[in-house]
Amino acid sequence: MEVTIRRACCDDIARLHEMLLGIAAFHGNARPDIFKTGSAKYSPDDLKIILQNPDYHIFVADGNGVCGYVFCILQTVEDHPLLQSRRELYVDDLYVEPTCRGKGIATLLMEKAKQQAEACRCDCLTLNVWNVPHSALALYEKLGYTERKRYMELPL
Repeated sequence: MEVTIRRACCDDIARLHEMLLGIAAFHGNARPDIFKTGSAKYSPDDLKIILQNPDYHIFVADGNGVCGYVFCILQTVEDHPLLQSRRELYVDDLYVEPTCRGKGIATLLMEKAKQQAEACRCDCLTLNVWNVPHSALALYEKLGYTERKRYMELPL
């Protein structure tokens, strides 16, 4: 399957929302104590607004139909009393349809995110990984990501 990585457009909203439901279901099954089932992080109306926001960079993998995406958000720190000024491109979400996994599509999407971070003159590309069984952590480590901090919980 030949895959092209391109910027998402309004014609992709329905498909993006379907995939957002897919990743929400995965997270809901893995951590039902945190995630609701049957809903998505962004509604179609949210996606219309996000696609117009210059701080959001959304790319899709298109191989005979959209089969994956990466959502990135430009974040800046300026004039902070403690932190150095910097620009980061935050990977808010990465998803590839289960039937398309293992074909390098996530790697292509993450490479596009890296290119966008470089184009935006960012200091780094950042992301969070949920501590649930999946192959994402291995992918990120293979791509050179290192741990910056840990976010821990004590369930009560």
